[in-house]
Amino acid sequence: MNYQNKNFEYTNAEKYDRRAENSILEGYVLGLWQPFLKKIIGDLSTGKIVVDLGCGTCEYTEAAKMAKKIYAVDISEPMLKTCRKKLENFSQAEIINSDVGGFKPSLGTADLVITIGIWEYINPASLFKKIEEITRPGSKVIVVFPNIYNKLNLARSLGRMEKIALRPGFIKRLFEKEFVLIDSASFGVVSWVPKNLQFLILPLWKFADWLWKPFQKFLPLGINVYYLFERK
Repeated sequence: MNYQNKNFEYTNAEKYDRRAENSILEGYVLGLWQPFLKKIIGDLSTGKIVVDLGCGTCEYTEAAKMAKKIYAVDISEPMLKTCRKKLENFSQAEIINSDVGGFKPSLGTADLVITIGIWEYINPASLFKKIEEITRPGSKVIVVFPNIYNKLNLARSLGRMEKIALRPGFIKRLFEKEFVLIDSASFGVVSWVPKNLQFLILPLWKFADWLWKPFQKFLPLGINVYYLFERK
């Protein structure tokens, strides 16, 4: 179920939203992450100004239904087409087809900025600069990125020959001066397995997550890393 082209651009919103149906691995990981993140977004967004940078099909933006104002920003028009359908009853939502650098909220600064699944597709320094621009003291930022960018995951980065292996932990360091880390998490202690064998490995993934859960904040082994920052 391919939803990206060879340049890793999202081209099929319907397949993207149904990606869990074609892979036990993806379904398992999404089953861990989505309820967790949606609850946090719902709790933090009530009565607030929310900006979702790289909103995609707005699968997470929907959780901000009690927000005062929502800016859903993405460069992919095919993804935003689905987003518009999901948010058609969100009178407070403004859906914007733009790159991150070109976005400016009309209501000034944001109370909550959501950056899920965007860090690996954009220059992190540019993304952080935009976050600085649209936040103020007390603003919160949700950051979710692949564990390959985590400072404790250097071996995995080198194994995949990723350039990012030369700068482990750089995302967290971007925030250290102006933001305080107030929460973190990681889930999905999984490894790649051919699709036709994933049903055999699923119990092992579940056991690994249960076993490592108390240690995820100190040594996150999950497929993604979550940070919640607050601006000083």
